[in-house]
Amino acid sequence: MVDPVSAAAAAAARTAVSSVSRKLLTRTAPRLGGRDERRTVYARFQHALAEGVSFAQYLRIERQFGPQLMAQRTRRELAMMVHERQTELLQAYLEMRLVGNAEPVGAADEVMDKTSAVLDKVSASDEEFQAAIAEAMAMQRDFTDVCRADLWYLPQWWQLYRVAWWKSRVKWLRRG
Repeated sequence: MVDPVSAAAAAAARTAVSSVSRKLLTRTAPRLGGRDERRTVYARFQHALAEGVSFAQYLRIERQFGPQLMAQRTRRELAMMVHERQTELLQAYLEMRLVGNAEPVGAADEVMDKTSAVLDKVSASDEEFQAAIAEAMAMQRDFTDVCRADLWYLPQWWQLYRVAWWKSRVKWLRRG
């Protein structure tokens, strides 16, 4: 005679294994190195860059007005915030180097250099700091353009089948 508990356990195990195997065999996750994964990595890198530059501006304001009002505890908290931002930026950059294609990785190197320059010039004069921010933002725009080309957001010259895109451009040219 078959034990009803063991039969129920076997049925539950079969159900669990079949559902897990179905999940593993379907292609619901982004393909490794595919456009979806690169898009996610590029967006994370851009978010970390924006966070780093805006935090540099915050540090500059804090440096100008904070020493008289800042307690020792606040300085420790500020140091931890700097560490968190730098860690996130470095992690996003390393993930970018792992997943990204050659052109976006080269652009990311340049953006990282300019963003590091912004973080280094927190205590510099206003003109130097604003110039460093302007250079970093220009490099970030260039990085975005390179990523858009890498992800094929704009049609390539051989993609004549993207009729809607071409129609909108023709209407735009006629209006201009």
